[in-house]
Amino acid sequence: MDIDETTDTWDTVDWLVKNVENNNGNVGIFGISYPGFYSTMGIINAHPAVKAVSPQAPVTAWFIGDDFHHNGAFFLQDCFNFYYSNGRPRKEPTRSGNQGFRYPVPDNYEFFLSLGAVKNITQKYFGDTIKFWNDAFSHPDYDDFWKARDPRQYLKNVTPAVMTVGGWFDAEDLYGALNTYEAIETQNPPDTRNYLVMGPWSHGQWAFGEGKNLGNIYWGMDANDVYAVQEETFFNYYLKGEGKPEIAEAAIFVTGSNKWRNFETWPPKNIIEKKLYFQPGEIASFEAPAVKTSFDEYVSDPMNPVPYTEDVHTSRTEAYMTDDQRFASRRPDVMVYQTAVLTEDITLTGPLTADLFVSTTGTDADYVVKLIDVFPPDTKAEDPDLKYPLGGYQMLVRGEVFRGKYRNSFEKPEPFVPGKITEVKYEIPDVAHTFKKGHRIMVQVQNSWFPLVDRNPQKFVNIYKCSDSDFQKATHRIYHDAKYPSNLKISMLK
Repeated sequence: MDIDETTDTWDTVDWLVKNVENNNGNVGIFGISYPGFYSTMGIINAHPAVKAVSPQAPVTAWFIGDDFHHNGAFFLQDCFNFYYSNGRPRKEPTRSGNQGFRYPVPDNYEFFLSLGAVKNITQKYFGDTIKFWNDAFSHPDYDDFWKARDPRQYLKNVTPAVMTVGGWFDAEDLYGALNTYEAIETQNPPDTRNYLVMGPWSHGQWAFGEGKNLGNIYWGMDANDVYAVQEETFFNYYLKGEGKPEIAEAAIFVTGSNKWRNFETWPPKNIIEKKLYFQPGEIASFEAPAVKTSFDEYVSDPMNPVPYTEDVHTSRTEAYMTDDQRFASRRPDVMVYQTAVLTEDITLTGPLTADLFVSTTGTDADYVVKLIDVFPPDTKAEDPDLKYPLGGYQMLVRGEVFRGKYRNSFEKPEPFVPGKITEVKYEIPDVAHTFKKGHRIMVQVQNSWFPLVDRNPQKFVNIYKCSDSDFQKATHRIYHDAKYPSNLKISMLK
């Protein structure tokens, strides 16, 4: 008799199997994005008729890694665009959605910078009409408001077969796909039927059009074709008893080598953990630094934030997750560390861990760490229609932001002590990527990613309530010496 996604699903399934003619008593559920969240909720205390569920790009952890926050940092542009159209109330039932925002200038960077502090957005465009926007601003830290919206804690005693689907370049809900699978895997008996499919896709790309490329990067195939067979096999077997349950535990598309591979576990067990250390002279190496004192120093100015892409446009692009990063590596406020030319292929699988030793003259800071595949200068485009030059291309493989005041606790933020060397350590979502022989591995570190992420004023304040006057320049240091060896921990497939 309650009203929530889980019990409503139970009631709906019960009605369907009793009232829809010619059904065999078995029910499947799937959905993408927020409907992926609904699918996850249908797993919890599932109706006995529910035999197969596929959460796809499921919204899962709103503060930690999905949609509108990543590690406490506010994903400004996505949240603004979504709630401007979808968050406004309708006065009466309608089949038409609200119009999207019409940008007064054709440049999202210029537009959001001109707005100043994020509280100005509420005052100028939203007011009190968009409830969830205001609720989010009322809960700047990881409190019970956010924890209650995370379904992972309830994914126990799972009875249906589950196949979670995600895209390696999903700008909205990569975290949700990986961590929904992990929650079921770690909180249930080993014989629970739990599968994972990860392809080279943007948000929901497997269901819309083709999967031949994302932006300038082509995969040499339509990756959707293999997935379509996997999905059909899953539902046919568990709903109709047709075919064989020959479904891989983890069907993973490895970018770089551009191949589908099946694994018995995810992340794979046959890995070697290594650390890619930052070194003086923009060098990255698997050898720990030996120098006594070494750091890179630079100034970060929130009035001139690092853009997330070189393009000039309004709505956020999907292709930014494979974009060429040369525009960023040329900025003085982006630190660059890269390996020598690789003499053999290196395949990374699983999560990354950024372990930074830093100092700042401010009392707060964001840290953005990006893993990049640097192509050889003589690289030619595999697709004849691609006009973008790939020689020297710096392909973004994975990037993630961390709001520094949460380095010790998402619940209780702490200011930085100006000038004090401080460790900022955080996990970055999984990758499955081959850095091929002749390429280089690059890591970039920066303090802004605009307007993808809102600007940190570099002052310990409630950013949702701060004023334009709170934004200040700060001098940052990234340390890379024997005592403070900043690095990126990777998992290398054997």
